[in-house]
Amino acid sequence: MTQESKTKKKVHKIIEELASRDEGKVIRALKKVPHDGNKEVIVPLLRLLATEPSSEVQLLLEKSLHNLKDPSCVAPLIESLKDEELSQIRAEILTCIWQSGLDASEELEFLVQLSIDGDFMIAVEVMTIIDNMEGFPDDPLTNSIKLMDKALDSNHENAKLLGNIRQILLGKLLD
Repeated sequence: MTQESKTKKKVHKIIEELASRDEGKVIRALKKVPHDGNKEVIVPLLRLLATEPSSEVQLLLEKSLHNLKDPSCVAPLIESLKDEELSQIRAEILTCIWQSGLDASEELEFLVQLSIDGDFMIAVEVMTIIDNMEGFPDDPLTNSIKLMDKALDSNHENAKLLGNIRQILLGKLLD
C-alpha cells in the first residue's frame, strides 16, 4: 500500500468518525485531525460545528479549525461560506480564516460582499481578516471600496462598521 493510499484511508476514517453519533468516536477523530487530517476534513469539521456539539467536542473543533496552516485550506473554507446549509456558522468560518493566519486576499471582494450582506458579527470577522492581511492587489481593493461606497449610500444597518472596513481598505490601498 502506497503512502498516498494510507493517507487517503486515514482521512476517510476521520471523516467517517466525525459523522458518527458516538461522541467517543467523534472525539477520537478530532484528536487525529492535527496529525492525519488534510483539507478534505474541513467541511466535515464545519458540518459538525453546525450541529452545536457538546462543549468538549466544540473545544477540540475550534482547536483544529483555528490552527489550519496549509494554504490549500482557504478554498474549502470559502466554499463553506457559500454553502447555505452552513450559513448559521459563517462568522465562525471567518474566525477560522483569521485565527489560522490564512491568506484569503484572493477572495477580498467576496469577503467584502459577505460583510455587506451578512449580520454584524460577519462584518466584524471580515474586518479582522482584512485588517490582518497584507499585499492586496490594487484592483480588488478599489472594487471593494466601491462595493462599500454603494452599501454606505443605502443607509446600511451596519453603516458605522462598514465605514470602518472601508477605512481599512483605503489604508491598504494607500500603503
